[in-house]
Amino acid sequence: MGAILDIIISFVVGGMLLLIILTANDIAAENHAIYNGDMLVQEMLISTAQIIEGELRNMGFGVAETVATILEADSSSFAFLTDLDRDGDPIDTVRYFIGPTSELAGTQNEADRLLHRQVNGAPSMQIGAVTLFKVNYITQGGDVLDRPVPVSDLSEIHTVEVTMEVQNPYAPMSMVGEQALFSSSLWQQTRLASQNSRR
Repeated sequence: MGAILDIIISFVVGGMLLLIILTANDIAAENHAIYNGDMLVQEMLISTAQIIEGELRNMGFGVAETVATILEADSSSFAFLTDLDRDGDPIDTVRYFIGPTSELAGTQNEADRLLHRQVNGAPSMQIGAVTLFKVNYITQGGDVLDRPVPVSDLSEIHTVEVTMEVQNPYAPMSMVGEQALFSSSLWQQTRLASQNSRR
């Protein structure tokens, strides 16, 4: 009788240990996936933000002072003039806009969409995937202009504020479902004011 009781206790203890090991392995794999997701979104956000920040700082470069620099100013798109190749002719028109969510319908994240950059009306180039891309336009007095900014008010834009969020397109497998957790990183830049556009 004592031997049977020892066997039953050893099975119970062994089963508990096996369950603890399996659970610890799942937790370690999940934490690894979350850590990798965090690194991925930070790299995606940095590369996209550097493109936008660099280009907006050169907004209006080479454009005559009598010509309006900003051509379009909406909540999720904007267009401006600049001299990209710095040769003085012709002046380039650069436009940024986000595409529909259907462009990334194959990803697990339903909120992600592509950010496009278009130069001189040519086919657009995809520069990153974002879940949020919001642009505010601020006057020299600090007032935020209503969007879309009417053509008559485009010359009042002094500062461009860009808020951008990037999320991992895939959640770790153990988190998939109604409460899927996507790694996320947010970037907001309020100092995107090119001295060339202040006219």
